[in-house]
Amino acid sequence: MLKIAVAFFGIPRNSQICFPSIEQCVLKQLPAGSDIKCFYHLYKIDEVQNARSGEKGELAADNYQPFEPMTGELTSTEGVLERWNFEQVKAMGDTWADDYASLRNLIYQLHSLHAVTTMIESFNPDFVVFVRPDNFFHTELPGYVFNHPQARRHNAYIPDWQWWGGVNDRFAICGRDTYVAYGKRIERIFDFCKATGRKLHSERLLKFALQQAGAKVCTLKTQASRVRITGVFAEESFSPKRGMGKRENRYFHVFATLRTWMDRRR
Repeated sequence: MLKIAVAFFGIPRNSQICFPSIEQCVLKQLPAGSDIKCFYHLYKIDEVQNARSGEKGELAADNYQPFEPMTGELTSTEGVLERWNFEQVKAMGDTWADDYASLRNLIYQLHSLHAVTTMIESFNPDFVVFVRPDNFFHTELPGYVFNHPQARRHNAYIPDWQWWGGVNDRFAICGRDTYVAYGKRIERIFDFCKATGRKLHSERLLKFALQQAGAKVCTLKTQASRVRITGVFAEESFSPKRGMGKRENRYFHVFATLRTWMDRRR
């Protein structure tokens, strides 16, 4: 029987808006008859503040309700920065030039992703679907992705938009030999900075981690928007050309698209 894990991580800002789209476009698209198990690691907080996105507001408790039947945990952010040596991360540079606020939030997100990935490992899934709970999905996941699990164990399916010089880190479907690289990429931060000579950057870190794991990156046309604490949808560009970055990433994208085309024909 095909085993599929669904991993939720981060902060559920607007579950009343987002979760119905996740049910329709993600959960209901998983192959019938599969052994499906949903996991979560979420932060239990009372307020969201993000100067970069202009967010500030209370986080209602009912945002967590859709996840209660699942396997997972709610935690505070206490001790997270110390665990991942945030002072050393800061020493690499302030990527978004906002007094390390965005860098701090990235560490929180990557830690949450690491925690839920650790929960999943004992389930031994064929595929893992990684989903931020603050995404509103406009289009459905494609069903063909879940065919031929043995042939696709090295595959990582990534949204075909907003790569920002790396690859999109909003959501993904990963085979059994790539999901740990995707979910535990926080462990590769200093390797990334040393190898590339760059400050920590979310999309570039993901590309680095997948490449180091020998993942076969493919593309997804599925589109989703972030929903702010106020209920406002973030402006998104779904063009694969925007933010593609340097020439080598354009070639990388061509090969990813070619793999996807071949997958769809199987």
